This record gives sequence, structure tokens and C-alpha cells, in this order.
Amino acid sequence: MKKKEVSMSELFFDLVFVFTSINQTVEGVSENLASIESLGKNFMMFLIFFAIWVYRTLLVNRFFEQKWYQYLFVFIDMFLILLLSKSINENFQVTFKPFVIISAVIFLSISIQYLMNYKLNQTTVTFKLVKVYVTGPVMMIFISLVALYLPKGVNFWIYFIGIVIMAVFPILFLKVSKDNPVFFDHFSERLSLFIILLFGEGIVQIVNNIHIQHIEILDLVYFILVISLFMIYTLHYKKSLNRQHKAATGFASAYLHLVLIFTLDFIFLVMNKVLAGHPLSETEIYVYTIAFCVFLLAIFVDTMLHSSVIKHKIRYIGLIFVATIIGLLITNIYLVTIIEIIGILALCLIFYTEKNYAKKPSH
Repeated sequence: MKKKEVSMSELFFDLVFVFTSINQTVEGVSENLASIESLGKNFMMFLIFFAIWVYRTLLVNRFFEQKWYQYLFVFIDMFLILLLSKSINENFQVTFKPFVIISAVIFLSISIQYLMNYKLNQTTVTFKLVKVYVTGPVMMIFISLVALYLPKGVNFWIYFIGIVIMAVFPILFLKVSKDNPVFFDHFSERLSLFIILLFGEGIVQIVNNIHIQHIEILDLVYFILVISLFMIYTLHYKKSLNRQHKAATGFASAYLHLVLIFTLDFIFLVMNKVLAGHPLSETEIYVYTIAFCVFLLAIFVDTMLHSSVIKHKIRYIGLIFVATIIGLLITNIYLVTIIEIIGILALCLIFYTEKNYAKKPSH
């Protein structure tokens, strides 16, 4: 399989996508970030945006050949994403109708693009794959239309169930995706760039809360935290991923990155709240600590999928759980953050000294 590079238009799309979807979540920070309602709402929003992103990215991965109509759809979808992000409201029912209508238009755009690209481009992709990636969005369009006419409360849950179905639908036809593998070097690069852009948003949050006349130690601490998280993700990406794999579906990496993005965003939301001077509840501090644990374990699992050997895996997992237990016992946001930084830097050292044992992933 030939090498496929990430285009400038894709980078531009991802920049707009991360800025709009993540920023809207930050602007809608609730009083209790760790409440079941808040966590559930944020995860729902992430799943909606991430499902759209994955469908589009896999489309571009398999079909993009720098045709004029492909560029046109990139910018059309970009504008629709901007509109969709502005349809997010703390009281979701207020903007439910425009959100559902705009998302349905995006699903329609994705379906049209799959059919159009299959007809107009000479590719080795089978029509079975196209049917899978057209059926998912079309089902979601139908569910969206039904949700518009349902009572408040019920409508959102029906819509969300539809998004879950759409998100997992391609996995139900795993053999079809295995018969039509992705350009894994391109797909893994898109995922990593998405995470890096999210790190950039984390840095922006720090800058927005800095008062140049009263620079505080906490500003530096959180800057080091973002850098340390960036370092361990980068080392994981550089040291373990086999980006030349020729038979990958990309599903495992995609959904592990959903976990990475969701936990990383929660960490940044807490960070933003602390820097803005808002008090935290004990529950928020507990979930903040657990978010680090889940983030680091997701990196570990993704590494195991791509590496035949991790010499120090017991030490790696041990460090994660020790830092997590200490954090849960301390319940002081400042000390928890410092403990996590120390733990992450220690894990970075393990990654840095580890030999490269890349293998062919099985997903």
C-alpha cells in the first residue's frame, strides 16, 4: 500500500474542528464538572463530534485525491461544523432543533461524498464498504427526523442512541473493513495531530487565565502538566506505532483516542476552572485523578496493540496506580497535580529508554 500524507486542507479542517467543538464545551462549564449529568452531557457531545470526525477522516483516508469537488466538500463540512458548534447550549433543548437539523445535513453530506467518490475515483475500495459508511449516516438522518417530533427529554435520548448506533455501526461489519484496510500511517497521523491540537487548546486556556501583573506558581505548574502529557503521548506515538501496517481497520486506535480526548478535555476543564479561581468539589478532584489514570492506561493499551514487547510494563502500570491512589488519598488539587506530573515524567523516562518493538497491530 502506498504512503498517504496528511494534506493542508485536512490540517485546516482539524484545527477548526478542535477549536470549535472543544471551545464550546469549555464555554459551557457547569458548576460541578464531575456530576453524572455533566459527565454524561459532555461525553454525548464528544461522541457526536467524534463520530462525524471519524466518518469524514476514513472517507478522506480512502478516497481523497485532491480533486476540486473534494476540497469543496471539506470547506462545506467545515462551515457546517462551525454552525453545529454554535448550536450547543447549556440547556440543550433550547437549541435542540437547529443542532439536529445541522447534524443531519452533515450526515447527508458524508453519505453523498462516499457515493460520489466511489463513482468518480478509481479505487480498490469495494461497494460493500461504501454501503456500510452510507447506511450509518442515513440511519442517523432518519433517527434525527424522528427525534425532532418527540417530546422534550425523550428526543435527546433517542438522538443520542442513534449516534451510538452510528458510531459503532462499521464495527458490525468488521470483515468488510478488513478487506478494505485504511492507510494506517495517514490515519494514525490524523489522530495524533488531533490530540496535539487539543494540547494547544490546553496551553491557550493557561494563557487566557494569566494576569501578567500577578503571575502565579500555579500557572507554571499547569504549563508543566500540559507539557508532560504532551511528552508521554508523543513518546508513545514515536516509539510504538507501526504506521506502515497494511491491514488495519483503525477502529481500536480511533476509539482509544476517543477515551484519550475525553479524559484529556476533562483534565483541561478542571485546570481552567482552578486557574479561573473557582472552587472544586471533592468529587471533581477524585474524577480529575481518575481521568489521569484512564488517560495513561489508554496510552498503555494503545501501545500494547502496536508493540510486541514492553519490557517495563509492570513498572509502568504500577506507577499509574501508585500516583492514582496517592491522588485519591490527598484530595488537594495542587498536590494531586504535582504528583501526577512526577508520575507522568517517570513514565516518560520508561518510554524514552524502551527499545522500539513495533509490531503489526491486530485491529
